[in-house]
Amino acid sequence: MSVNLILGDCLEEMNKMTAGSVDMILTDPPYEISNSGGGMMGKDGRNFIEQIDCMGMCKDGFDVSGFLVETLKLFRNRNHYNGVFFLSLKQLHLYLKFAIDNKLQYGLTYWHKSDPAPLCNFKYLNDVELCIYIKGASSKILGSYASKSLVYSSGTNRKDKKTFGHPTVKPVQLMEKYLINHTEPGAIVFDPFMGSGTTGVAC
Repeated sequence: MSVNLILGDCLEEMNKMTAGSVDMILTDPPYEISNSGGGMMGKDGRNFIEQIDCMGMCKDGFDVSGFLVETLKLFRNRNHYNGVFFLSLKQLHLYLKFAIDNKLQYGLTYWHKSDPAPLCNFKYLNDVELCIYIKGASSKILGSYASKSLVYSSGTNRKDKKTFGHPTVKPVQLMEKYLINHTEPGAIVFDPFMGSGTTGVAC
């Protein structure tokens, strides 16, 4: 396995890539989460919204639709489109519109966190993260009975959060699940929002 790390603005770098250069996109783009209203307090007393806001992850300016259109250019054709994206509920309609407009198949999967932040400001507990897969007709969902479950349950990745100083680190096993289900051995996987690098480790 080889890994190619690219430093730069992801949209600018994507424009340099050729059609058919990737087999799958697996990524965790910026969430459009409001930084007003006090946020959520974790078990260690830290405000989650403040953590991600200081890292530029609470931006309303992220153009989800524009980004998705650019990803189309990376595949051989629409039938070979193969993307898995973490997202916020606020963004869901944009991903669905992209899939429907381009006649792509789609579905939701969920990361269930067994130890979510205990305070949720009179709202439902924030114990799941959404993930959407969007695929063309030629892209198959592989894997096994176990890997194809729509729900993956685990605790939050506190150890890696501390190690890498990143508030939304995903479990390596979760990323491996998507790789098993959406790629063949030797596939080229692209993560334009690398974060702490979990996708690379999972590969």
